[in-house]
Amino acid sequence: MTLVAMLATACSGSSSGDKDKNDLSLIVPLTPALWDTRQTASTLLAGQLLVNEPLMAYQQNGSIVPNLAEQVSRPSATAYEYTLRPGVKFSDGTPLTAEDVKFSYELHSAKDSPSYSAAYWARVKSIETSGDDKVTITLMAPDPQFQYTIAKTGIVSKAYYDKNGDKVGTPDVPNIGTGPYAFSRFVPQSETTLVASPGYRGKQPPYAKITMKTAKDDAARVLTLQSGEADGVLNAPLSQIDSFEKLDGFSGQEAPDLAYYRVNFDMKKAPFDDVHVRRAITHAIDRKALAEGVFGNRAELAPTMVPESIMAAVGDAAEVKKAYEGFAAGLTFDLDAARAELKQSNSPDGFEVEVPVTQGDPNQSLIVQTMAQDLAKIGITLNVKSLDEQGFGDAVYFKHTADGLSVDSWNGGTPDPINIPRNTLTPGLFGNASQYDNSRVNALLADYQKKDTDDPSRVTMLLQALAITAEDAAVVPLFTPKVYAFLADGMTLKGFDTFWYMTRWIDNITTSS
Repeated sequence: MTLVAMLATACSGSSSGDKDKNDLSLIVPLTPALWDTRQTASTLLAGQLLVNEPLMAYQQNGSIVPNLAEQVSRPSATAYEYTLRPGVKFSDGTPLTAEDVKFSYELHSAKDSPSYSAAYWARVKSIETSGDDKVTITLMAPDPQFQYTIAKTGIVSKAYYDKNGDKVGTPDVPNIGTGPYAFSRFVPQSETTLVASPGYRGKQPPYAKITMKTAKDDAARVLTLQSGEADGVLNAPLSQIDSFEKLDGFSGQEAPDLAYYRVNFDMKKAPFDDVHVRRAITHAIDRKALAEGVFGNRAELAPTMVPESIMAAVGDAAEVKKAYEGFAAGLTFDLDAARAELKQSNSPDGFEVEVPVTQGDPNQSLIVQTMAQDLAKIGITLNVKSLDEQGFGDAVYFKHTADGLSVDSWNGGTPDPINIPRNTLTPGLFGNASQYDNSRVNALLADYQKKDTDDPSRVTMLLQALAITAEDAAVVPLFTPKVYAFLADGMTLKGFDTFWYMTRWIDNITTSS
């Protein structure tokens, strides 16, 4: 009998078809095609990090504390030395070593790595081990975000990968880790079952089994809750909030999201290489009508790509407020101004453009169709083209095969306010759908990275970079939605926020009788 089978048997606790009170079943936005740490990010980390623990753990209060690492030291501004906690074992009983940590990180830092976080690891100069318990990472330059990269990167077994290769993370060869849970059952892009690992070194987790599943469609999501098959839904689709609020037996929680919807202009393609075209479209978008029509009262207009509260938390609130008022003033809905800008462009009579949208986000299509009504008034025709996730990624982020205009939602991967700007404005990064390249912005973002996290001048630099981006009309920030969770009455995800999935969230679910 395999380890996973033994774990599943040990934790079953109920007859087939019955839901044990020690089991937790949740609807989640996505289930990956592969449970490999290179292929998980954002909410997918909710499952991955319960199995493949990180060296350092992100806490609800925003701090990052030792986890698999017993301690961390800073030999220099660019170096981190981690000393591993003694006695830690993987779920197959083998000990955790420094070589496992080095191997785990090199999966992401290797040249041409398919890792979703490869851009973060590309800043690493070297990864060295000393004995069985020390790992030293040296960066090419100081990076205040690097601590979050460590907190989001799960540690895997080198020996397990050496034995199983590319099969690791598949249904037949589930990944193994040091965490409180182990993978039990996995149906790619559909459902994952985790079971408590009996050999875990620490306190046993509150649930013997966790099932995380995705719904085929909106109706299935509601029916799954109504039937009692699931205890709740995390990161609930905004289009369904009204439906969830009407369900008996469930209560909702909400929090601001570190994400924003945006309009991208591929500045390497005509006519979007013309700033007057970009400004014309900016003025022809009724952002308020879009926010109300698409999200109701569940989104706030975004003056720029970073929520004001995130920026103000690390800088001077008055300085931030003044800057954001200026950003908002430049995003007025004004068709006369839009026509005047278009007349100054190389396309004064307008043009037609095909706009890709992904089937995975129905809001994109609705946004484009609504935008099209106003843009038609100035002579610009938008035609929607629906693509699957891979096709959309190639068209907008990787191969840039789209005509040049797109709408998407971009999430911040860390609480640091530079996260979104750096990933969406830096040349060469796939988040830079506009292929934007401004030397002044590049320099400001680079200088930000050199400053200590408590240096208030960082925010001044970032505000300057965002002001230049706004002047260039590189993107049109639309709105920042909220993030929602609905759990069965009596259950609460304590401290629920946009980064819940980076924490050991399972310990934060409380119940009341």
